[in-house]
Amino acid sequence: MLGLFQKKFTCANCKKESSHRHKPKSEWQVEGPLCGDCYVNQMKKFYESSLRQQCVICGMEKDVPDMWEPRYQWDMKGLLCKTCFDKKDAEHKSLKTFCGICGKKLGVFRYNPKKKWIIDGQLCRECWDTQKAKLG
Repeated sequence: MLGLFQKKFTCANCKKESSHRHKPKSEWQVEGPLCGDCYVNQMKKFYESSLRQQCVICGMEKDVPDMWEPRYQWDMKGLLCKTCFDKKDAEHKSLKTFCGICGKKLGVFRYNPKKKWIIDGQLCRECWDTQKAKLG
């Protein structure tokens, strides 16, 4: 009588028959149910891969606690190692404090270039006026 309600299925990974199915997580990219052993193996693989990641810029692999999250202003995804984070931070600060064309230190008033000018950073008044006269 008990055998009537137990349905057997085949594991999507190892193709063994089992009576208890485990639903794989979507990030594992496995189609179909898994047996207990395959479920545990997939969980271990996914967990171990989440402990170490590569730096987005240099590609060096490090433990996740040793990695740094980029600042939201940088518009980046992923993690950075300490050296790449420091370089990116210094670059970002220089873009904010110096003119993108002439390199003059910016004061209180800063001017953002138009998107069609394709200039990184901010501009001083003189450079903004000359770019406006040239490119419109």
